[in-house]
Amino acid sequence: MLLYKKTKKKRPAFMLVSALLATLILMMIAHGFMLMYGGQFTYLQAAKTASEGQQYAELVGEKVKLEGIDAEEVTSKTNLDTLTGNDKDKNWQYTYEISDGTEDDNGNIFKVATIKIYKDGENSPRYTYEVPLSSLGNSTDGLEVGMVVAWTLSSNPSDSYLECNGQVVDSTKYPKLYALMHNTPDYRGMFLRGLGGNSASLGITQGDAIRNITGTFGRVDDQMGKNADGSSGGITNGAFYLTSNPGWDWESKNGNNSSSMLHFEASRVVPTAEENRPINKAVRYFIKAK
Repeated sequence: MLLYKKTKKKRPAFMLVSALLATLILMMIAHGFMLMYGGQFTYLQAAKTASEGQQYAELVGEKVKLEGIDAEEVTSKTNLDTLTGNDKDKNWQYTYEISDGTEDDNGNIFKVATIKIYKDGENSPRYTYEVPLSSLGNSTDGLEVGMVVAWTLSSNPSDSYLECNGQVVDSTKYPKLYALMHNTPDYRGMFLRGLGGNSASLGITQGDAIRNITGTFGRVDDQMGKNADGSSGGITNGAFYLTSNPGWDWESKNGNNSSSMLHFEASRVVPTAEENRPINKAVRYFIKAK
């Protein structure tokens, strides 16, 4: 009996120790998971930010490439939204410096633009990108004088390009383009279409048009133009609809009865606007001028 009582008294202490050990083990496991997944989350966030920085650097690089060896340095941090026009980019900044040029035996000049991308006004760049520039750049971009490119930024590219807004071509500054045309084409508000099929002749503006819309309907007086519950519209569908027209009768035309008026409205079926257009995004068109 004495042995039994002693064993029974020790059991609560053993259970308390076991509970503490289990709690400690669970805390260690939870801490391990936090370290593991918290580190992965931090890594993913850092990778995303680095990827964004690279994309912005390449965007600025395209701008510098178009400006070529005549590009002017941007040494003060400049918000990227001034370049892209998007408010979401205002927390990113960029700078770029242009190295001193070197010249080869043929008189070709070579420079390097070093682009730096910053986040939220930080002093250390999140991404650095180098762009080689050359006096041959106007021909190495793969575009012949007279080719048209779509430009997505609010700022202009280099003066090697002219906006397609119908402006006069300076014959002294752009002799090659002037030999092709005296004015740039005016593509403001225009959709460009490949020549052929139902297109107009090359360079000719084609007016807007839609495919023909046809339909039929039956007699629309009081008897034929109503549903069983007396409401109008029993014989119409789609773009056709009926409204009440008091004081007119198709049979007697004496104004003693009422009939329904038949209407056609395309907006009941499709989106409408002041023009015919597909889903689109606006760009600016520039023509290679030199």
